[in-house]
Amino acid sequence: MSKKALLLISGGLDSPVAGWLMREKGLEVYGIYFDNRPLADAKSFEKVKELSKLIGLKKLYVVPHGANQQEFMNIANTRFQCVFCKRLMYRMAECIAKEKGFDYLLTGENLGQVASQTLDNLTLNDQSVNIIVLRPLLTWSKQEIIDLGKTIGVYDISIQKSTGCKALPTNPVTKAKKEKILFEESKINIAQLIKISLEQIKEVTL
Repeated sequence: MSKKALLLISGGLDSPVAGWLMREKGLEVYGIYFDNRPLADAKSFEKVKELSKLIGLKKLYVVPHGANQQEFMNIANTRFQCVFCKRLMYRMAECIAKEKGFDYLLTGENLGQVASQTLDNLTLNDQSVNIIVLRPLLTWSKQEIIDLGKTIGVYDISIQKSTGCKALPTNPVTKAKKEKILFEESKINIAQLIKISLEQIKEVTL
């Protein structure tokens, strides 16, 4: 029986390329999309569905996430928004992975590409869960990702304009400390956010 991974997929380029790569290696890949509406528009979800079909995914789990982002923005230090967001997404994805029998989480994270993907922040992300996170693009250059994206047909869709995440801070922390993010998370009822989000999850067959 092949191993199964749950791909955290967005409307960008990196995550579908990562999913395609691991499917080529024989991994059975399903998608999970964290819907940031109303902090993002519906176009992002339409892009994700197209990208998921192109890389051969059969099912997509859609989790509402906008209210979670807003909760943190209202209460906590928004410099930590990206780290909080990713750690919460990991936690929710891990819950689904355990329930559905996935062996790994899979992401398109690329070292240093954005604020949440420094070694310090990736380490903190990993510490939020007990499941293994696969990152096949970790050391790829952006041009390598673009080239493969064009080859497999996902590049043109990924660059279509959509409203970016409105929760993105102007000065995100790039080297978050564990005690700092734990302090900011302590202001939020994490368990309750996860419970409410997972109660509203939708399974989309592609």
